[in-house]
Amino acid sequence: MFSLDSVSKSFGDVQVLKPTSVEFPVGKSTVLIGPSGCGKSTMLRLLVGLIQPDSGTVRFDSEVMTPDKLMTMRRRMGYVIQDGGLFPHLTAFENISLMAMHLGWGMDERTKRVEQLAELTRLPSAALKRYPAQMSGGQRQRVGIMRALMLDPPVLLFDEPMGALDPLVRFDLQEDLLKIIRTLGKTSIMVTHDMGEAGFFGDQVMMLSEGQIVQQGTLESLIHQPANEYVTRFIHAQRIPHVG
Repeated sequence: MFSLDSVSKSFGDVQVLKPTSVEFPVGKSTVLIGPSGCGKSTMLRLLVGLIQPDSGTVRFDSEVMTPDKLMTMRRRMGYVIQDGGLFPHLTAFENISLMAMHLGWGMDERTKRVEQLAELTRLPSAALKRYPAQMSGGQRQRVGIMRALMLDPPVLLFDEPMGALDPLVRFDLQEDLLKIIRTLGKTSIMVTHDMGEAGFFGDQVMMLSEGQIVQQGTLESLIHQPANEYVTRFIHAQRIPHVG
């Protein structure tokens, strides 16, 4: 679905992503994990086209991502950030259907799609009329997921979408989100710093450190066959019960 070919990115004098080549397979869930500042969110923003690489090539669905293709490509990507990233002056319905309205969908078509997504994400229909400040954190995140799904994109990208939620709300949303991804057959890429979440969602896990991928594979391979001392320290710092 995506590939990076020798992609790097710096901000000022700091190289936050060293030259990186990696592929993200179609229909699989990939999780980027690592501490703050390791480059995982930068990599995700390069994939969604929010920032441009200093060197190298980003490909989406085998096509090079160039400025003239960017807007068309981004309509085929669902992007979810922490707390939903909703416009505070729009209702949930208006937030969800904003891009569809921009593309010329009629009200009946938008309403039908939003109702389908509300059922899929288990958002109460009454919440569709509320503004973000009138909803709980879990509801706002569900609205953010609905907005990402509105145009039925083949890929979903998540930047620590559940980092601000309390444990019980987070647990329920994780269960629902994984079911949605699998039911719809979406390719997904998620950024998190939580090893448990990485194992729950990831068909493959990529661990980053200081702007480079230090190991990728299943969570079990990271736990039982760590590539280096850094991977071992990161895993133990998470206090995963079955790590001796």
